[in-house]
Amino acid sequence: MDNSLANKKIIVTGGNGYLGSFLVKSLSDKGAEVYIISIDADQNDHNFQIDITKFDELNNVIQQVQPDIVYHLAASISRNRDFNIFENMLKVNVTGTFNLLKSLENTECEQFIFTSTSEIYGNNSSPFHEELLPMPVSPYSVTKVMAENLIKTYCQNHHRNYTILRLFNFYGENMSDDFFISQMVNSLKNGDDFLMTKGEQSRDFLYVVDVISAMTLVAEQTDAYNETFNVCSGKASPLASIASFINQKIGGSASIKLGALPYRKNEVWEMIGSAAKINEKLGFAPEYNLYEGLEMVINK
Repeated sequence: MDNSLANKKIIVTGGNGYLGSFLVKSLSDKGAEVYIISIDADQNDHNFQIDITKFDELNNVIQQVQPDIVYHLAASISRNRDFNIFENMLKVNVTGTFNLLKSLENTECEQFIFTSTSEIYGNNSSPFHEELLPMPVSPYSVTKVMAENLIKTYCQNHHRNYTILRLFNFYGENMSDDFFISQMVNSLKNGDDFLMTKGEQSRDFLYVVDVISAMTLVAEQTDAYNETFNVCSGKASPLASIASFINQKIGGSASIKLGALPYRKNEVWEMIGSAAKINEKLGFAPEYNLYEGLEMVINK
């Protein structure tokens, strides 16, 4: 069954972030009444500066808005393998998620949509499909697995619909330099050499417009209820090949320095998703291939 998002009250936690800002715009364009919960929001009638680890403040907002749908994007994110960061990640990514779920108990919320990560698959054999047993490789991915299990169990016990989206690598215009592709593009455009590993890792990249299409689609179809989906292209690209394409398109005096950096400990060599489930169940297919998307980012 298809659901219209027009006039739906939708909360997006982390709505001021990179992905969240695209999602908020898309939902608003579809006629939804969108509210943002973010630790750095500019407080107004639709933006709430809330720390999700503080239940009372969060609960007050949820009771005030009475959302029909919640997108939970807010998280503490780090690819660092050092477990000194685990305690804070546990507080934000797991306890924060619990606080949000608990605050919805006295609402008629129809669906809880959670953004997880492809990192939970770890060193499983790719392509990764949704039935694989998670093998997290970092504090971040450990807490995402914990949050996934919490959501499934809590929602089943409270008869609430959920959807879990395992996002693979994505890219787009105006991303921060915390991301591989944007850092590379910005460095080369600024005339600075880009230092990286040998680039033998294979990654599944999706253009941000397609990521948002998948994210809104799951709120429009009840077939997405109580399911977990990969959000990916289903195709692999070695990082060295991506770097070569970007370097060629930008030109200039700067260059890519392959092998200048060591690989990370516990490096995941192949992070490639299966897109079969989201395609067959919901009809999702990317509009842009990798190189079409990269050209748009480079030419921005």
